[in-house]
Amino acid sequence: PIFGAVLYGIFWLTFTVGEAPMGWIEAGVGWLGALVTGFWPAGSESLLRSLLADGIIAGVGGLLVFLPNILLLFLGLALLEDSGYMARAAFLTDRAMHRFGLHGKSFLPMMTGFGCSVPGILATRTLENERDRLTTMLVLPLMSCGARLPIWMLLVPAFFPPAWRPPALWLIYAAGVALALLLALLLRRTILKGEDAPFVMELPPYRMPTLRSVVLKMLDRARLYLSKAGTVILGISILLWAATSFPKPSSYAVDGRIAAGDTVAATELASARAAEDLEFSVAGRTGRFLEPAFAPLGFDWKMVTAMIGAFAAKEVFVAQMGIVYSIADPEEGAEGLRARLARDYSPLVGVSLILFLLISAPCMATIAVTKRESGRWRWALLQLFGLSAIAWLVSFLVYQGGRLVA
Repeated sequence: PIFGAVLYGIFWLTFTVGEAPMGWIEAGVGWLGALVTGFWPAGSESLLRSLLADGIIAGVGGLLVFLPNILLLFLGLALLEDSGYMARAAFLTDRAMHRFGLHGKSFLPMMTGFGCSVPGILATRTLENERDRLTTMLVLPLMSCGARLPIWMLLVPAFFPPAWRPPALWLIYAAGVALALLLALLLRRTILKGEDAPFVMELPPYRMPTLRSVVLKMLDRARLYLSKAGTVILGISILLWAATSFPKPSSYAVDGRIAAGDTVAATELASARAAEDLEFSVAGRTGRFLEPAFAPLGFDWKMVTAMIGAFAAKEVFVAQMGIVYSIADPEEGAEGLRARLARDYSPLVGVSLILFLLISAPCMATIAVTKRESGRWRWALLQLFGLSAIAWLVSFLVYQGGRLVA
């Protein structure tokens, strides 16, 4: 109970203290976008302008906004680790973990998974029993990693009132843990049956965390986050910009309505044309093609389009949603994106989307390291397709059940 309260406090801190620096970064990104856009005349259709404003600034800038939340989350985890409390939490949870087919030592890799699934899977090397290792590896992506935090920081404020945001974030993490335990129990009673290994672990003494150690861990996580934003996410943002920009339609349906006598404001005309551009593009066509498979979950083709690239890196989902919506209105920032999501989708759709992104297939790096650590592709593919199928089923039950109740 104390550990659960500590985690809740970390999530509360992430929202409250991180709110002000988030606003500063949002203002800076908006100022930079306006500055770059100002180099071209109003209404310009320059590809370079669109690439810089809609692709690079909207994509990467949309992720930089969440850097304060990343730092605060890892500040809390670093304090737990350096104080010696994390190892004691593993000891305290051993009995409960064994009830679900996991080992007490599985707690440490799973807690590491809250930062990133890749080092979490590597940390399973501390488990001597092969079945314990495989079970922990397969369920570890259900620990909501740091890459998903920008997604929650986008979706939770969009679909929950301020008073519910810290509890909602806590419940997201708790839901991932609960599902991981249930799935581990299922695995150990079916394809990974075997004897339980005893718990043997050295407990470090309690100590006061040093400021230098905590700051170094925070800065290291920030460096990794920024390096990914400047490399992988930048490249994916540019590719998505191209996929959402080409090909262009030869004519617009909205122009035909104007010719028939409808009066449309200049901003509405630009927005309507941008929407048609997106739907006609490669990304829009792909989203439309896959939309029927996700419609029972409440997702439209825009959401599907944004989820495609998230397989490369989870946090790319935020960049893609920013690019998708910035095409319709380049002046909107991160707050505008939340407002658009809240306007276009119901809270039920938001909950369904959160659950799907929490449970569904982990990123490519996680799949690759699972294959390397397990030694076989079958475990990596089971993780990939198994979690995706469970995500679809859970989101389907939540969305359709919510509709019946409503």
